[in-house]
Amino acid sequence: MTMDMKKINIGAFVVAGAMLMTASGCTDSDFDSKYEDPSKVNQVTISNLMVGVFQKVKDYDVYEYGRFFGFDSQFVGKYAQTFGYSYSGGMYSPGYAPAIDGQWDNLYSALMQYRKMESLYNEENDTQKAQDEAFMLAAKVQLYDFFAATVDIFGDMPFFKACTLPLTNDVNGSYAPYDKAEDIYKTILDELKDIAPRFRSAAVPKNFSTQDFINLGDMEKWERYANSLRLRLAMRVATQGALQAEGRAVIKEILENPADYPLVEEQGNNIFIVNQKSGQLNFTAGHGLGDWVTNRLASGAIIDRMLGHGNYDMTSSDPLSGVYVKGEDDPRILLNYNPVSITNRETGQVDEHRYLGTDLTVADELTEYYSAQAQDEVNTANKGFSQITQRGFFWENDKFDMLIMASPEIHFLKAEAYAMGYGVAQDMAKAEEEFKTAVSQSIALYYYYDSIGSGENCRRYDAPTDEEIADFANARWNSTAYVDKLDAIITQKWLHFGFLVSREAWSDIRRTGYPSGLVFPEVSGTIPNVPNRWRYPSTEVNYNPYYKDVAGTDTYTEKLFWAK
Repeated sequence: MTMDMKKINIGAFVVAGAMLMTASGCTDSDFDSKYEDPSKVNQVTISNLMVGVFQKVKDYDVYEYGRFFGFDSQFVGKYAQTFGYSYSGGMYSPGYAPAIDGQWDNLYSALMQYRKMESLYNEENDTQKAQDEAFMLAAKVQLYDFFAATVDIFGDMPFFKACTLPLTNDVNGSYAPYDKAEDIYKTILDELKDIAPRFRSAAVPKNFSTQDFINLGDMEKWERYANSLRLRLAMRVATQGALQAEGRAVIKEILENPADYPLVEEQGNNIFIVNQKSGQLNFTAGHGLGDWVTNRLASGAIIDRMLGHGNYDMTSSDPLSGVYVKGEDDPRILLNYNPVSITNRETGQVDEHRYLGTDLTVADELTEYYSAQAQDEVNTANKGFSQITQRGFFWENDKFDMLIMASPEIHFLKAEAYAMGYGVAQDMAKAEEEFKTAVSQSIALYYYYDSIGSGENCRRYDAPTDEEIADFANARWNSTAYVDKLDAIITQKWLHFGFLVSREAWSDIRRTGYPSGLVFPEVSGTIPNVPNRWRYPSTEVNYNPYYKDVAGTDTYTEKLFWAK
């Protein structure tokens, strides 16, 4: 998103007007002319506008600077404890609030373009509609993915009447009221049910595959994406809240009718944007990210759960503190973080090959010692806590695709449904099977991207065999560390998401209370403790006359309707 777009955001009610025809275009420098940037074409078409929707949602999907540092590492990643953070006094304050509000801006820019698509589509004859149906369906799936994710941050939002100005030219009537989060969710769930099967019969226009930079015109993948998104959202609401019954009914329908509702269940079904260092989209996981040391620290909470002997602690008498033990510990840690060596203050010995993550507690003398004395064993110029691996599996790996939805998540969702009996009969055997599949696919996915990476730190470790992966998954299911299986499922799902999809990890924590044992200390700062939601952008507060209707609940402590 450009700075100009940030400046002109004055809420959902006015975004449409401020960007009337300019926002039908997209100004992101990474957007290639191959996809016909709507701001640079003479005619606004449905296919061009679909690309415009994709482009605005792309900023939420891809690992670019704004998302990774401004949003993931300094916002949801801190709250989910999937990122380490070294400044305890401000740990719950975002380092760059505009990145959060920017998701709001981008969302309504995407919605405005979809409204224009709808207007053009409704004016077409039946033959033209048949030719353009695929564009409409794909745009709506992407838009709804983005909208639900933004609802998960803010709660109630303008939706049904938002972004109507380009259609009506009625400024006074364009101010949009706030709709209940549960009503938005229900609408999305209902419409995804209608959308998904239509991909089977919809015509594939000759330019759809070139304009569709997500699934490249693959209608089967779009159907799987729509069904999988519906399952994700159904699980979100199935635990508790106003849509509990609706969510469980959706889960039952999907899981008991797999032929009618195919899902993203294999790695070949994964939904992603191809990461191209040069060429069509010109973005990379490592582009512009290499110097921001502060925001790539390992999470002590994650390391504690990846290693049987826990995060490194020099005060411990355990000689394996912070050590990876092959055949016992999570092999994903080798790809995620760099080990450190450090002179043990207690013994005077050099402890090597240790994983040391921050624990989000108030800084003390020991923390300061770690930060000053620990030596990165891979990138020797770095000192302090373990860092997300550079020039490896993810960081600066220009072969790492921008994952939108990957199959391990779907199997974790199914494992939870069967373990808890959400919509389907409780079946622990099926839950176990789905759990093991999810963990196995997650490890395989991580090592796949490591195997194709071009960075100097790729392939430093041999990939575990299928048997070793299966043994690890089995051990995690049977671990006595978990009082109940839901804890085991959500913990492994949380580890799978890690620093890649922190927003989903944060939602699961709010929804289930798991992983167990996470510590959220009271600290000084702008926000006294981890929030349940984020407050509305200042532009909404200042300009939307309907803000008065939600002002009383516009707090960090207000829980979303699906939260525990």
